[in-house]
Amino acid sequence: MHDLRSIRKTRGLTMEQLASASGVSSKTISLYEHTPPKRPSRKVVDKLSQVLDISPDALLDTLGSGGKPGADPCGEDPGEAIELEDFEVARVMVLVEKELQGLHQLVIESASLADDWPAAAKSIEYLSGDIDLLIGIRRKLSQA
Repeated sequence: MHDLRSIRKTRGLTMEQLASASGVSSKTISLYEHTPPKRPSRKVVDKLSQVLDISPDALLDTLGSGGKPGADPCGEDPGEAIELEDFEVARVMVLVEKELQGLHQLVIESASLADDWPAAAKSIEYLSGDIDLLIGIRRKLSQA
C-alpha cells in the first residue's frame, strides 16, 4: 500500500464513510492523508486500521514513511551519524531551549481550553509529543 488515501480508496471508502465507520473525524483523516503526524495517535491508528482491515503496525509504518516503506523524510540513512562542531551543538541547544519554552507556554495557555474544545486537547497531545522529542534531543546533545 502506498499511503492512507490509497488504502482508503482501495477499500472503496470515501473520507466521510471512513470517518463514520471509524469514529475518527474527517478533518483528522484528511490530516493523516496529507501531512501525517510524526507521532500518530495510537487510538486513531487502531480505529482506522480496524475499518481498513490492516494491522495497526502496518498502518503506522505507512503513516511514518509518508507512504514509502523504509523512506527517511530527511533522505538520509537513519543509522548514519551526524557530526556537529561544538559551536553548532551550542546553537542547536539554544534553539531547542527556546522552542521548549514556547511549547510549554502554549500548553499552559491551551490547557483551560481542552475541556470545551476537543481539538485543543488533541493539539495539546501533539505539543506534548513535540516537547518529549525536544527533551530527548536536548539530552542527547548535552551528552555529546
